[in-house]
Amino acid sequence: MKYVLALYMVFTGHVIFAQTDDTLSARIILIGDGGALINGKHPVASAVKNYLLPDKKTTIVYLGDNLYRHGLPDEGNVNYVISRTVLDSQMAVAANTQAHVYMIPGNHDWSNGSSDGWESLLRQEAYVNVMKEKNIEFIPSEGCPGPVEVPIGKDAVMIVFDSQWFLHPYEKPGIEWDCQCKTESEFMLQLSELLQKNHNKLVIIASHHPFRSNGIHGGYYGFKQHLFPFTDLRKKLYIPLPIIGSIYPISRSVFGSPQDISYPAYTNMVTRIQAESKLHPNVIFAAGHDHSLQLLQDSSHFYIVSGSGCQTTRVASSKNSLFTQSAIGFSVLEVSENKNVRVKFYSVNIDSATPKEVYSKNIIDFSKLPPLAPDTAKLKIPAYKDYHVSAASNQYKDASALKRLILGNNYRKVWAEPVNLKVFRLHEEHGGFKIKSIGGGKQTKSLTLEDKNGKEWSLRTIDKDPELALPENLRNTVASEIVQDMISAAHPYAPLPVASLATSARIPHADPEFFLVPDDLAFGTYRPLFANKVCMLEEKDASWDGTDTKSSITVFNELVEDNDKRVLQKEVLKARLLDLLTADWDRHMDQWKWGVKDTGRGKLYYPIPKDRDQAFFYSDGLLIAYVSRKRLPFLKGLKYKIPDVNHLSAVSKDFDRLFLNDIDREEWDSVTTLFRQQLPDTAIMRAVKTMPPEIYAINGQRTIDKLISRRNELGNQSLRYYDFLAKQVTVLGSNKTEYFKIFNEGKNIRVQVLAREGKDTGFIMYDRLFDPKRTKEIRLYGLRGNDKFDITANTPQNTFFRIIGGKGDDTFHINSNINNYVYDLSSEKNFLEKGRNTKPRFSTNTKVNDYDFNEYQYNIFHFPRINIGWNADDGFMFGFGLWYRRYGWRKSPYSSEQRLSALFAAAHRAYQFKYRGLFVDVFRKTDIVLNAEVMNPALNNFFGFGNNTKLNGDTTIRFYRTRFKNVAADFLFRKKIAGVLSVFAGPSFYHYWNKLKNNEDYILGKPSLIGLDSSNIYSVKSYAGVKLGALINNLNNELFPTRGINWLTTFTQMQPLTKSSSPLTKLESEMAVYASMSFPARWVTVLRVGGGHIYSDSLEYFQAMTLGANNYLRGFRKNRFAGNSLAYASLEFRIKLFESKSYVFPGQVGLVAFNDVGRVWLKGERSRLWHYAYGGGFYYVPYNMVLVSATFALSNEERLVNFTLGTRLNLTF
Repeated sequence: MKYVLALYMVFTGHVIFAQTDDTLSARIILIGDGGALINGKHPVASAVKNYLLPDKKTTIVYLGDNLYRHGLPDEGNVNYVISRTVLDSQMAVAANTQAHVYMIPGNHDWSNGSSDGWESLLRQEAYVNVMKEKNIEFIPSEGCPGPVEVPIGKDAVMIVFDSQWFLHPYEKPGIEWDCQCKTESEFMLQLSELLQKNHNKLVIIASHHPFRSNGIHGGYYGFKQHLFPFTDLRKKLYIPLPIIGSIYPISRSVFGSPQDISYPAYTNMVTRIQAESKLHPNVIFAAGHDHSLQLLQDSSHFYIVSGSGCQTTRVASSKNSLFTQSAIGFSVLEVSENKNVRVKFYSVNIDSATPKEVYSKNIIDFSKLPPLAPDTAKLKIPAYKDYHVSAASNQYKDASALKRLILGNNYRKVWAEPVNLKVFRLHEEHGGFKIKSIGGGKQTKSLTLEDKNGKEWSLRTIDKDPELALPENLRNTVASEIVQDMISAAHPYAPLPVASLATSARIPHADPEFFLVPDDLAFGTYRPLFANKVCMLEEKDASWDGTDTKSSITVFNELVEDNDKRVLQKEVLKARLLDLLTADWDRHMDQWKWGVKDTGRGKLYYPIPKDRDQAFFYSDGLLIAYVSRKRLPFLKGLKYKIPDVNHLSAVSKDFDRLFLNDIDREEWDSVTTLFRQQLPDTAIMRAVKTMPPEIYAINGQRTIDKLISRRNELGNQSLRYYDFLAKQVTVLGSNKTEYFKIFNEGKNIRVQVLAREGKDTGFIMYDRLFDPKRTKEIRLYGLRGNDKFDITANTPQNTFFRIIGGKGDDTFHINSNINNYVYDLSSEKNFLEKGRNTKPRFSTNTKVNDYDFNEYQYNIFHFPRINIGWNADDGFMFGFGLWYRRYGWRKSPYSSEQRLSALFAAAHRAYQFKYRGLFVDVFRKTDIVLNAEVMNPALNNFFGFGNNTKLNGDTTIRFYRTRFKNVAADFLFRKKIAGVLSVFAGPSFYHYWNKLKNNEDYILGKPSLIGLDSSNIYSVKSYAGVKLGALINNLNNELFPTRGINWLTTFTQMQPLTKSSSPLTKLESEMAVYASMSFPARWVTVLRVGGGHIYSDSLEYFQAMTLGANNYLRGFRKNRFAGNSLAYASLEFRIKLFESKSYVFPGQVGLVAFNDVGRVWLKGERSRLWHYAYGGGFYYVPYNMVLVSATFALSNEERLVNFTLGTRLNLTF
């Protein structure tokens, strides 16, 4: 019977769709999460191919997770062939059809959101593209976010975007990549424009992540998941865990994982996109992610979840669900000629690959659209003459004395000075323009224009986007008003003199023109953004010959792809010298275009700098003076001298190390000398005078004097920068075959890379002479191809090589005394002839050959890090510290981090020093952690042992203080597991000493009152033993976390080294959970729980488990209760009230409220008493760099105040 049914489906299914061909306008088939085979086949793809008979009206969309679980691995990986087969089975649906297939990435295509996600995604896209099927596209491309517009017939459009881009926490395309939209703001603006453009059509917004779902990612859990939580891991793992089993589903449904709708970043994405789409009535959201079939509806839109392409998970029904089913299948949208939209859901038999229609419904009729909102703009346009007087901006001129002191005078006068400007006529200037698109964020205000010859131009406002006015790592640390005001440190007319300087130095550039844009109807919907604004117009492709230019990323990819291309690096150096001269710090990858010269044998690329927004940057305010000392040294600005040239180029660190690596010191000096000669005083004066006369009168002569002074010292400063870059140099091959030749030339070392084609090595790709006294490390990357490395150079200097063979069968001939490390895949047919100091690092992991042009990081040193505090026990405290972080070769997230801090309690003449050192991957992925502490004396309290100790009303609190001294140290080996989990173990040491004369007036002066032996407590005690434990930490911020878990469990076993000591064995565990429901966080909930137990029979007073103000129980004195065991819990709420806009210390201000509970246990004591405390206070986080807090805690014993300025919310000694 089933065979008869199958035959019936084959024929009648075709007839049914054939009968509707005359009314069917378009069919969109939605398949999500099809990234695995079922019994070696792909039933859903087969069902679509064989039974729906895709034709030219059919669009097939794979909604992400095209490969489980980590995307497409490298070709050397054992899973590569299997993964490729899965992709082939999905793409086969389009073979020999006129249907068009689009493949959208999902989180698993981004390697399930791991650090190599972008790389995995690019491999999958490259594989899809290499198949060269014209009707198959991978969109958005290169990991860009989109949005991508896809026409669907004449009445519908699909807008595709990469939702994982919004959620991915690791490297992804950003401001430096060649994406149309580089930021979320740019994405939203482009989406808004596409929605407006298609207001009269059906719009399908397609992504991997759903905006509504009744599945797991929507936070839906049933009784089964609460009682048998392990069944989500394995279907038959029915282990009942009542109550405990509810912890995971409740916490996940409330707080979410990064892949759940409730997760703040996910929620923020949904909220922002829906805000753009809410005015469009005919939007359908289509997604996968949850492995089920769903049709949901709210007051605005329909939502389709079609994510069961190869597996299923549970799904629930709700008041907003029109259809839900947990079944292997797909969905179809059919758009008719009369503009009706029907949705159908099909389940698929996994054995026969036959589809069955399980739901069908007409959901939208968009034949009658509501009228567009009328244009309320006045049609009466004021008349403009050819020239008009206007200031660049008037918003910076009115600044108080305090504001000028903190934020600086900067270029406020320049911004506010009226200038006589030509009026911009859109249809007349340069023969007339038409508007192609808008770019940038909502405040960036830039238009791409096209002239009558098809050449593109950029028109943008002078008053800049606050997001781009400061470097990225400072943008979110100050109030928005201050960020806006700091734009006054940028010179609005700087592009004019910089262009003139570039002309003198023979550097290609665009010629900027300044206009006033009138209130002109020709600007259409963009009219409100540009009306009456001062704008700059410049050509987009400013190459020498007027031909199209390329982006930096495109040039890099072409250099890697073939070995017949080179960059004219001396031209790059000239352009970078101009940056140093003009203090233009913002020179990242996206600030350049590249022209191309074809030599007949290869291509040469030359640089064309663009976007001179930060040239002449200068601020005389205290804020920039402070942050430019250590935190952001490249913001020192246009001074008479060039300060700290090495850090002035921090933003362009990757650019310089990629495109300035082929020039030796003599050539570098020669180019610098020529550059200085091309800019005599007259050229500098002529350049500055290109500014409007009104502007030149303000500070033109001062600018000339600064530029002349900087030019005069540019020779020495340029060589300093050369020496800085030369310390560590990276040399790249390509995906073709190269010959790396390293040999001596006198006492120096010459590195050559020659293109190999058979025995021909005539084309020199790279040729540089290194001085071993200046260069300490040279990295040679073969990338792909069967490369040969021939190293014969020797040197007495401490220079070494890292040789990374790359994919292919490589040959390493090393006859050298230089230390060298060789990296390659052990599974390949590589040949290694080792030298005396060769250290092979072959591996089965394909990452051994990875290259990352972002690998270089500046070391970080912060000093001083201030802590100030006061509380009733310790009095006033003052502390400072230093923090030093070093970066190194393939050490993640850094090579080492060392922190040293000191804290002083003046009233008690006490001090403490703490040191923590973390050294990453010292022994084959094993870290070393060093901890040390000195306290002289420790300012603890002791009230006796037990949970029921009472305070003596006849004594002051001072009586209970103890003044012993101690030294503690750990030497731990740490292993990182699964990113957020680490385990550690190693030796530990503790030394205690005490003197009666320091405790005569305190409780330890009368030890018999509390059952202690004076001969014991005043004996020197030393312990040595072992400490081991585990840490789970995924906090999103060290200073003031709003999300994540920090869970530390430690086991310690100490043996006595002195006669008066006894063994100690203890177990401690403490967990803090930070949860926030929005992004950015406004409400933050903090839950702390913990406990501990001492297993030893004997117990010293200083070893006891204690609770108090310093240990999880605010509202009681420090170390108020002491025993063998303890347990505690604390619930804390933090609410952000507002952002302080103080010019001195801007930052977030909020309230905190808490409730603590805890108790201790003592052997032989019977007690059921739990101690409670509660309280509240405020916090203040200026610049996101320091925490200021004041709290008031209450209990049945005390009313305690704690004030802190530093890095903790509750500072105690």
